[in-house]
Formats: sequence, structure tokens, C-alpha cells
Amino acid sequence: MIGKEGSVRLLMGNESVARGAVEAGVGVVIGYPGTPSSEVISTLAPCAEELGIKVEWAVNEKVAFDVAAGAALAGCRCLVTMKSAGLNVAFDSIISVAYGDVNGGLVIYVADDPAVHAGMEEQDSRFFTKVSMLPMIDVFDPQDAKDAVVEAFDYSERFKIPIFVRSTSRVAHMRCGVKFGPVRSSVREVGFQRDIRRFTRASPVWCMEQHTRLNEKVEKMKPHFESSRFNELHMPENNAGVGVIASGVSWNYLHEVVALHNLVELATLRIGTVNPLPEKLIHAFIDKVDRILVLEELEPYVELHVKAMIADAGKNVRVYGKKDGTLRRVGEYNYDVVERALGKLLGTELAERNPELDKIRDEAIKVAPRRPLPFCPGCPHRATYTAMRQALRELGYGEGEAIITGDIGCTILGMHPPFNMCWTEVSMGASIGLACGLRYAGIDKPIIATIGDSTFFHAGIPPTINTAWNDTNIVIAVLDNRITAMTGHQPSPSSGYTATGAETEPIEIERILEASGIKKVRVVDPYDLQHTKEAFIAALKERGPSAVVLRRMCSLVARRRGLLGTPSVVDPERCTACLLCLRTLSCPAMSVSEDGKMVIDPSTCTGCGVCAQICPFDAITAWRQKD
Repeated sequence: MIGKEGSVRLLMGNESVARGAVEAGVGVVIGYPGTPSSEVISTLAPCAEELGIKVEWAVNEKVAFDVAAGAALAGCRCLVTMKSAGLNVAFDSIISVAYGDVNGGLVIYVADDPAVHAGMEEQDSRFFTKVSMLPMIDVFDPQDAKDAVVEAFDYSERFKIPIFVRSTSRVAHMRCGVKFGPVRSSVREVGFQRDIRRFTRASPVWCMEQHTRLNEKVEKMKPHFESSRFNELHMPENNAGVGVIASGVSWNYLHEVVALHNLVELATLRIGTVNPLPEKLIHAFIDKVDRILVLEELEPYVELHVKAMIADAGKNVRVYGKKDGTLRRVGEYNYDVVERALGKLLGTELAERNPELDKIRDEAIKVAPRRPLPFCPGCPHRATYTAMRQALRELGYGEGEAIITGDIGCTILGMHPPFNMCWTEVSMGASIGLACGLRYAGIDKPIIATIGDSTFFHAGIPPTINTAWNDTNIVIAVLDNRITAMTGHQPSPSSGYTATGAETEPIEIERILEASGIKKVRVVDPYDLQHTKEAFIAALKERGPSAVVLRRMCSLVARRRGLLGTPSVVDPERCTACLLCLRTLSCPAMSVSEDGKMVIDPSTCTGCGVCAQICPFDAITAWRQKD
């Protein structure tokens, strides 16, 4: 992120957000790993020391925001990053800090995920501005993202208010040439004065005063957002009364369709400041048209506001969008979606359709094989769920006779065949609470709550304490692969190093479990199937809460560190082609030869040795991966 002013670099959207923070003179950058937002901190961490910036991963988004808010109160410029689901975690603090003042700029970067590329839900974070009243800039490409972050810091500091910068998966991960601006110093005079009337919510009178000031701040920002470069109005003289309003990445698709079909007479309005909205620009737009198409992914946020303004103005303007069924509220848009919608607005087919091609495409979708997300080769979680199944069978439980609640992260992949173990996925840390609730409801089956190490630190500790406090008979299985794997291998508190690579003491989960009141805690290496199975059997026989910590480094991290073992080898003379190993593990390193026997790809195999422990005929020779 270090480059000369005026130079142009090919940057991803998230990298551009990082560059914008550098140009704005940010002092603290903090967040929790969450695709599609993770690359902001991953980009800044390697150069943090050189830039003089504090960069770190927090244990969850609320902690991240609290740290950033504290630094901003002292006058430091701070950026906090998260995905849309993380905004739910942080919002308790965000809505409170909105009532107070921040002395340094405080920007909240949130990345939404239309089409759910990264899992969880299609949350539209724009609606959080209606609850919190906080301003938001919605960006459409990497250059726009960088510029928005710089200006958001200036607005935040000027009006003493946190500001959202929102993107989506496509914007966060698209690339384009980004022109660098000047870099301001991150060194600032800091201090914090006690003023409980501004910085606490301890009095109803104070809260209402703060709420009033918040509304006044937003009103004062309106004229600045009206003239903001993040809103663009194009009203051609020969316009035929037809226009399009677009927000976010839809602006890109609109430009492509307009250019391809030479729709020079079309009026367009890009809305980048989604709160407060540029009402004067919108009114100027609706005064000149009688038909409007509103392009925005997910919910009809802009559309609803535009319709309200049309009603207030007493205009007769037809609005095409989500409410009339022109566009969907699920998934993301693309060129074809926008082209069809624009065709409906104009009353013509902009692109010729090929029914035969559409039919072939539909048939291809039907016959395409399903591809559930697999565990990586050598993933310790594969061994964990295998041992868990073995333990349940040895105790006499058949399919569906034990409940395994799942959590966020790689651990949830145990829901897929051949394991078919996880039953639920709600939110970070919810597996433990769900397990307790199932027990309270009267379920008498074995109940195991599975959770990863980073997720445990994020939100698993409070429900663990609740479990111990109420002596709830469940098994907590913490799958500790020493990393935050699914979002890109960011460190967790158990990794032994920080975001910038500084060494630190690993925080051992078993000590937290014991301190939380779980008295029966077992720590095992999941690559050792026998001991892992025995640990689950013992835990399931306990009365009251118990826990199993399954500790083994993520195989991808082990590969990068040169810690893999010798690949396993199949003896074709001993192999009976029973394929028990493949049916049990479904490891990507395994395949079937022409004579129906097992073959292991040495370039893919990590040497975990789990398959050798499965084979009943000792046909697989394995050397255990290094610890």
C-alpha cells in the first residue's frame, strides 16, 4: 500500500479500501476475519510497522469496534472492518457510540454478500443506517472505494460521527486501475477528557440530548452529501422521460448496457450517499421523467425512498424495480439482469433470446453433478467427524440417533456426506446455546456441539459458561486447527502470532473451558482415531457438561510450513477394493484405479495417516504427519 501520489496500481476493492485508509492518515485498523471484507487487514498487516499503523485482528467484531471507538475518542483515525454478519455482532456498540461524539475519524467498512458467496445470509446493511442514523457511502468499484474511505474519514472527523462505507462481494473482489492520492501522516495529538454527559448513556435526559445532537449532525451533513462526487446525475436534453437510478455495483452494469446499446437519451442517477440520501438530486430527477427503473441489489432501499418522494411531490411517475416484480430481491445482478430490466422500462427487447440455447442450458444444469464443499486433503476435521461417528456407533447409536449442532467455519462442512453429522448452523457460537436449548426441551439423545477455535474465542465462551453454570448435559467439541481457516488463514488467539506476524503466547482452549466451569475436558490429536474415539465415548458417558478439544494444525498451514508427512501408499496386493477408506473419508487425495482398487495421489496426500487406520486389511502404509 506504499506508492507515489499520482501512480496507478491494479487493486482489488478491499486493497483500495486499505489504500484509502493509508491516504487518510489512519492510525488504527482492526476487524474480525469475514469474507468478503478480510483482505483489508491482510493487505495492511505486512506494511503496518513501516507505515506506523496499529493493525490487528480482534476476537470478534464488537471487540474490534470497541477498540476502534476508544482510539477514535482519543483523536486517532480508526478503520474497523467486518462482513455483514459481523455488523450484527458490533451493532450493540455502534448504535451507542452513534449517540456520543468521536474526536478522530471513525469509519466502519462493511461488505455485504449478495448471492451468499461466503455463506451466512443476504443481509442488506443499508438498513442499519435507518436504525443508527449513521451516514453511509455505497461504493461501486475500487477507485470509488478508495476515494470514499478518504472522504468518509474527513466527514467523520468534521461532524464527530462514525460513518459506514459499504461494498459487496463483487466490489470487494473486483480489480481495476486505482490512482493514488497523497498520504497524510498518521501521527496525531491525542487525548481524552472526561465528559460523562457526552460519553455515557446513564441518564434518560442525556440520551435524548445525544439523540437530538445525532439528528442535527445528520441534517448538517445533508448539503455536503447532496453535492458529493459519489452521486452523479446525467440528464440529457433530448431525454424522453425515461430514467434509471442505480446504487452500488449495479452502476457498472448499467454503464455497460448503456454503452453497448448506445442509449444516450437515457437519464441516469447514481446514488452513492445512501444515508442521508441526496433528496434534491432525486427530486430534480423525478421532475424530468415519468418512468424510473431503480437498480440495487438485495432489498428495495432506494426504491422505497424514491416512491415516498414521488408521493410527497404529488407526481405521477411509474417506478420499475423490486416492488412490481421487475427485479428480484434475492441474489446478485449481472449484465443480463440489468439488460432485461432496462428493456422492460423501454418497452423493447434489448437482446435477442435464443430459446434453444436456454433449453440446453437448463438441461445442463439439471444433469450437472452436485459438488458439496469438501474438507481439504488432510483436514483434521475429517478425522474428528470420523472418530465421532465411530464413537456413536460403538455406543449403539444409529443414524440420526445423536444430534450434532454445527457452527460457523470449516467445522460446518461435517454436514456433508459421507459424515452427515452437523444438523444446524445459526451464528458464531450458537452451536453451544442450541445444544443447551435442545436438552432443555427434553431431547434425551446424545448432543454434541461442534465449534472451531476462532469461533470459540469469538462467541463460544459465554454459552460455555452458561452450560457449566446450569450443569447442562452436552458435549462441547472444539475443533482447534490453530487458525481462522475458512476466511483465509488469519491467525486466531490459539495460533501463537498476531496479524502482523509478531510472536505471542498461544491461548489454550482447554484452560478457558476449565476456567469456565467445565470440569471434564479431554485434549486429543484427531489424527489418532483410536484415542479420539475413546475421548468421545468417555465424554458421552459423562453426566453433566464435558468437552473434547481436538488439536491439530490446519493441513494447508502445515503444507506451507513444510510440516507434512510422507504421502500414504496403497499396496495393491493387499487392497481388496472394498473402498471402505474412500466411503468413510471421501478424501480428495483418493481415487479408484481401473481395476477398482484404491489409489492415493502423492502430490495431494498430506501424510495424515488417517486412511491407514481405517483400512481393515492393512493395505495402506502411512507415516504420521509431523506435530
